[in-house]
Amino acid sequence: MLPSNVFNTAKSDYTDGPVSLFIGQDPGLFDTVNRRHPEIWKLYKTMKSLDWDEIEFDFAPCNVEFKTRPEGMAKTMIATLAWQWEGDSVAARMLLPVMAPFITSPELQAAYGRVTDNEVLHAATYSEIVRNSFDNPNEVLEEVLSVKEAMLRLKGITKIMSDSYRISHELALGMRRRDEQSTYDAAFKLVVAGLILERIQFMASFAVTFAIGEVGAFMPIAKSVQKIAQDELEIHVELGKAVLRNELQTEWGKRALEGNYQELVDVLEEVVDSELSWCDFLYKDGSHLPGVTLKSLKGWVMQCARDVYAFLGIQMPAKYNPPAELALPFMKEWMNISLTQASPQEQQNGQYKVNTTRRDDEGVVFADDF
Repeated sequence: MLPSNVFNTAKSDYTDGPVSLFIGQDPGLFDTVNRRHPEIWKLYKTMKSLDWDEIEFDFAPCNVEFKTRPEGMAKTMIATLAWQWEGDSVAARMLLPVMAPFITSPELQAAYGRVTDNEVLHAATYSEIVRNSFDNPNEVLEEVLSVKEAMLRLKGITKIMSDSYRISHELALGMRRRDEQSTYDAAFKLVVAGLILERIQFMASFAVTFAIGEVGAFMPIAKSVQKIAQDELEIHVELGKAVLRNELQTEWGKRALEGNYQELVDVLEEVVDSELSWCDFLYKDGSHLPGVTLKSLKGWVMQCARDVYAFLGIQMPAKYNPPAELALPFMKEWMNISLTQASPQEQQNGQYKVNTTRRDDEGVVFADDF
C-alpha cells in the first residue's frame, strides 16, 4: 500500500463526504468526474486563459523617465514598486506551499497552483521593472528594502500567515489532526488574510501607479501593473470569496468565523489604518500624485475596505467614512482592461486571453463545395 499522505488508495469520499475544501480525506485520484466546486474550477480555467509573461513589456524607456520626471513622482513610483514587489513576493511563497497540507479538494489544488504561479509572475514583473529601468538595479533593490513604511503595511496580515505556516507544517508532519478546529481555523484565516491583502492593500497600491499612468508617465510600468490588477481583481479576489462562501456554509467555517471574529476585526482595522498612514507617507514633504488629493486617495482605500467588511459581515468602524461616489473615477477604466482600446502602435496592449477558442468541427462534413 502507498502512504496515504502521498496517495490515498482507501479514499471513499469522491462522491460524498464533507463539502469543505479543507477537511476531507487524504487525496487520492485527481477527480474531475465529480466536480463539487464548479465555481472554483471555472476560476482556475479563467486564470489559465489570462496567462502572460513578465518580459512582454519593454521597460527600457522608464530608465530615462526616472531620470527626467519630477523627483517627487519618481520617488512615489519607487516607493509603490517597493510595496508591490514585497507584497507579491510574500503571496508567491505563502499560498500553495502553505495551503497544500490543508487542501482536500482537487479544484482548489488546481486553482491555488495556478494562482501561485501567477503571483510568481507578478513578483518577477516587478523585478524586471527594476532590472530594466535603472542603471544600477542593485542600488534600487537596496532602496526598496529600506522603505520601512512599506514593510509596516504587511504587519497586519503576516502574523496570520506566520501562524498558518507553522500549523500547516505541523499538519504535514503528523503533529496535528486535520479534523481539529484549530487546524481548520489556520486555513480559514489564511484565506481571509489573502482577501484583505488583495482586495484592500493591492487595490490601494494600484491607485498610485495608475494615477501616475493617467498623465502618461511610466506607461510600460502602468500597463504591466494593469495586467497584474486584472489578475488580482478578476481571479484572486473572486477565488478568495468563492472559497469563503463555500466554507461559511459549513459548520467548520461558521465556527471559524465566530471563534476568530475579534481577531479578524482587529486585523482589518490594523490594515486599513496602515493603508491610510501610507497615504500620509506618500504625501509628506509636499509630494503629491497628479490629479489625486490625499482625501480622494484615502477615500479609495476605504471604499476597497468596505467591500471586505461587507463580504465578511463585519460592521465597518464609524471612523471610516468612505464616499458614496467613486473616489478615484479614473480607476474604473484602469481596473477594466477591456475599456482601453489603444492600438499596438500606440502602446503595448495587454488585452488578450489565451486558449479562448476551441475547434468544434472535428469529423463534420460540410454540404457546401468550396
